[in-house]
Amino acid sequence: MIFAGIDPGSESYAISLINEIGSLVRYYEIPTMVLPHESIKLVKEILDYNPICIALPSGHGLPFTSVDEIGDREIFLMTLADPNIDGPLHSTLRAFRFIRSSSRAFTIPSVVELDSVPSFRKIWIDMGTAEKVASAFFYVSYFNLSNFILVEMGRHFSSIVLVKDQRIIDGFGGSVIPGIKSIGSLDGEVAYLFNKAGIKITKDMIYFGSNKERALEIIEILSQSLSSKYSAKIIVSGPAKEELKVGEKIDLPFKESSVGSAMIASSLCGGAYRDKAEMLKSSGSPISFLKMKRWDEVISWTKI
Repeated sequence: MIFAGIDPGSESYAISLINEIGSLVRYYEIPTMVLPHESIKLVKEILDYNPICIALPSGHGLPFTSVDEIGDREIFLMTLADPNIDGPLHSTLRAFRFIRSSSRAFTIPSVVELDSVPSFRKIWIDMGTAEKVASAFFYVSYFNLSNFILVEMGRHFSSIVLVKDQRIIDGFGGSVIPGIKSIGSLDGEVAYLFNKAGIKITKDMIYFGSNKERALEIIEILSQSLSSKYSAKIIVSGPAKEELKVGEKIDLPFKESSVGSAMIASSLCGGAYRDKAEMLKSSGSPISFLKMKRWDEVISWTKI
């Protein structure tokens, strides 16, 4: 039995295939930039291994939605962008939807959709995307860890995920806290001034503008505070992990999220990690929990 998982990185997509006892059978990466044109080829390559289950790249996440149920609305919810554009995640999801297979393929949740996260903490959409859930699942399953703070240091974005008793209970996503290059969340006053000047705020505005020294300081403060409060060690992953002076860094020959996604596929389809499936109980969508004024007007069309 083969189980597959995919990490949708900004520079490369990492594909992992594991067997029924959890051993890594194949791991490889392809440049993200080629995916809008090569997504069909990627899907066919994965299906050539006849995986029983595939954990799809899921962006902002949806709780275990089968590929057969993924339409434009679901792609929008996972990407929070026009479902018809040719981005790598959009193209990959459409390719899986287009190619019919006997393999079970499904989305996985992001942090905000997990039932283990108390509802009072769900004041953002981005508490950690689906691949952050997969990375945390990897450390729980591969190293049998129970309590830890997972800090992911990407080349642009960073995130922090809190795991207690092998359950994710909190998270700070890449568009909420600053990264090495990304400014993360916009100051409300800055957003107001852009609006007052008639300038539309776009997603790419948060990709740059960070101050590296300040970003590292904020990430250290948050992660160390959580570590102290919950008596949990800090684990740092990601391509820029050496930039952070705190935490334990474990060198691995693969992306944790990719292997973690394959482990999630295994957990839901009777493989070696089925005893960890409880960690993934989830509900809602990325936009279900926000309580801002007039938010219902903003998302009303998604409920049709």
